[in-house]
Amino acid sequence: MKRKMKKILILTPLIILLCLVGVYFLFPGVMFDLLKKSERSAAGLEQHSINVNGLRIEYLEGGKGDTLVLIHGFGANKDNWTRFAKHLTSHFRVIAPDLPGFGESSLAPDGVYTIRVQAERLKAFVQTLGIKSLHLGGNSMGGNIAGAYASLYPEDLKSLLLIAPGGIVSSEPSEMFRRLKDGKPNPLVAESIEDYERLLDFVFVKRPFIPRAIKKYLIQEAIEHQSLNRKIFKQLRSSVDDPPLETMLKDLPVPTLIVWGEQDRVLHVSGAKILEAVMPNAKTEIMDAVGHLPMIEKPEETAGLYLGFIEQTP
Repeated sequence: MKRKMKKILILTPLIILLCLVGVYFLFPGVMFDLLKKSERSAAGLEQHSINVNGLRIEYLEGGKGDTLVLIHGFGANKDNWTRFAKHLTSHFRVIAPDLPGFGESSLAPDGVYTIRVQAERLKAFVQTLGIKSLHLGGNSMGGNIAGAYASLYPEDLKSLLLIAPGGIVSSEPSEMFRRLKDGKPNPLVAESIEDYERLLDFVFVKRPFIPRAIKKYLIQEAIEHQSLNRKIFKQLRSSVDDPPLETMLKDLPVPTLIVWGEQDRVLHVSGAKILEAVMPNAKTEIMDAVGHLPMIEKPEETAGLYLGFIEQTP
């Protein structure tokens, strides 16, 4: 009997390990969901869903304190903020939604994804949650949307966090826009495994580790969304209703932290000083050896910059 029990105790961990290996290789989507939930749990975040004017908005929420709403960039989703939020949920009630057209949220029935329209949808989302005052942050396209929100509803905001925001037309042309001008493919839209690998190298200086099976799942997901992403990117570039960010934010008194990676190839770092020059209460932090996504590449350091800024803000 003892020998039999000993054999069971030895075999059980082995069986569990073999099951996990099987799930990893045969069902990478399942493993990816488990890893997402694990990271969210470590950050103190949980997923929720809400109906906003007929749109289903999926979002992450966790922590206590003043509300901090974080807006992801083009081709991204709410989980871009998980590692960053891990260092903030002890200070803020953090909320990170999937914008309509991205992640798990609904597609916009009118097919419109311009900056102003998304800012108005964000306002409706905030109102539906009953939030009257908030800190607001965004990266890339999300930074542009956060800036548009600030120009439309400045009375809502306690502070503004802009991480490499889009929409600054007077900055030096970035490598991405020089490529597009020369007729080369958009580096942010993946149609193949090779495209996805190039995308990772383009947005990061030091890309985060992604297990091979999970990367394969992410590549397939990116390829499936490439048609919609192309449509949204075209709208973002051609919309006449979205003025330059430096125009929208000129003389805006909201305390603002501008964070940019020195090695950003997507949006040129010169945009940071342009914004700082037109905003009376803005401060700039340039992060060395960082690309377009500081909150993923160096989440703890980026969160530290933001917390330090908030502590110094009256």
